[in-house]
Amino acid sequence: MKAKHIQKALVSLFLISFFCLTGCQTGNAPANTAVNRNLPPERVDIRGSIFASRYNEGQVVLEVEGTPGQLNTRYDRAYVLVLPTAQLIGPEGRAISVSELRQGQNVSILLRGGGQGNRVGVGVARKLWVQDAF
Repeated sequence: MKAKHIQKALVSLFLISFFCLTGCQTGNAPANTAVNRNLPPERVDIRGSIFASRYNEGQVVLEVEGTPGQLNTRYDRAYVLVLPTAQLIGPEGRAISVSELRQGQNVSILLRGGGQGNRVGVGVARKLWVQDAF
């Protein structure tokens, strides 16, 4: 009876360690290359321009229209809630505030949330980059 419990514990420990070790990720940059952390990653949820913005009690809802021909984006259009806790990075690589977001700016956004297929995304911004041009 005791051997069965030990065997089950070992199998459970093996499975837990297997999932923990395979779930680890390293950076996507090859070795010996410099990565600028102020630039957006190659693949983001939405990359486009701010079509409309609505401000209410410290929160901003952005409607972002995707740029045609963008291959490394998840959505063509997104409705994004930008909380004061979101990381906002300006074109110079410095942190910016929510009040600096304007209609017509080019942005790349990583979302926390879902969407409807690959057409419309709805979510909360985790990280947002304001860019000069794509």
